[in-house]
Amino acid sequence: MNCRTLGSTGLQVSEIGFGAWAIGGTSEAAGTHWGWGAAPEADAIAAVQRARELGVNFFDTADVYGNGRSEEILGKALGPEWKDVFVASKVGNVIRHERAAKDWSREHLVRSCEASLKRLKKDVIDLYQLHNPDVYDIRHADWPETMELLQKHGKIRYYGVSVFLPEEAMAVLARGKGYSIQLAYNPLRLEMEEQVLPLAQKKNLGIIARVPLYYGILAGKFRADTTFPKDDHRSHTLPAPTMRELVPRAERLRELAGIASGDSNAFAQWSLKFILSHPAISTVIPGARNAQQAEKNTSAAESAPIPKEQADAVRKLWRDDPYLRALRTGL
Repeated sequence: MNCRTLGSTGLQVSEIGFGAWAIGGTSEAAGTHWGWGAAPEADAIAAVQRARELGVNFFDTADVYGNGRSEEILGKALGPEWKDVFVASKVGNVIRHERAAKDWSREHLVRSCEASLKRLKKDVIDLYQLHNPDVYDIRHADWPETMELLQKHGKIRYYGVSVFLPEEAMAVLARGKGYSIQLAYNPLRLEMEEQVLPLAQKKNLGIIARVPLYYGILAGKFRADTTFPKDDHRSHTLPAPTMRELVPRAERLRELAGIASGDSNAFAQWSLKFILSHPAISTVIPGARNAQQAEKNTSAAESAPIPKEQADAVRKLWRDDPYLRALRTGL
């Protein structure tokens, strides 16, 4: 497994990491499901341990994934092996009066950090990230001071911000605080290439690419009429109209890559390699719910690089498609 430097942290992280949202299992907030459906603990632990065996050393989670269960699974699965791996977690999402809300206060960040450390069975979190704040809070909340306090007291090593939108990432870069940005980036979501990635690279911020397979669409797993169970977040993050738009476009990418219909593993590898072809990317974090999925994700590390002409063709498809240029679906 190749490693890359996570910005100015100096951390050498595996270019293919592990996104731990799915192993949190079911999760509901204010009547809306935010998990991936059932995730048996034995399968989840096997996924984490197999990824580690195959060279993955970067694991990304959040306190809200499964209401803390994702962090607990990582703590159980890795145990004393934490000394050889890096864990990133996220903070800021809360439920108050049965409604989803955000809390960037010092009290909440400090209390949540302590709770995450207990669930993870760690003494320090390697990378602590704000979980999708809006532009106003990125610009004006006093989160940098709190993160620096947590650093001073040895609770975290580094801190960063996870974002939805390019303007949020640009706000992080403008504020000049933090060591990393986590963002959605895949062959159907290239909006971050226009300004964010070049500037982040210039400022030496680590970039963590999430949603790399667009929840399975870029593995060729679904038809345009595929629907999802109620306890799967994709039932509302990928509604029927979105699926009807995205699946045919994913098929165009598969054909462009010369991958046979139905070869989901090759398509997923190609998608991950496309992401890693951008020099600003530090690591990509596909999810896995069992050992077999972890093996498929890490196999991309051994696959051939994307030919430049294919990468150029992907970018042309995106530039010429008004729907994709406006697309912001996903978490």
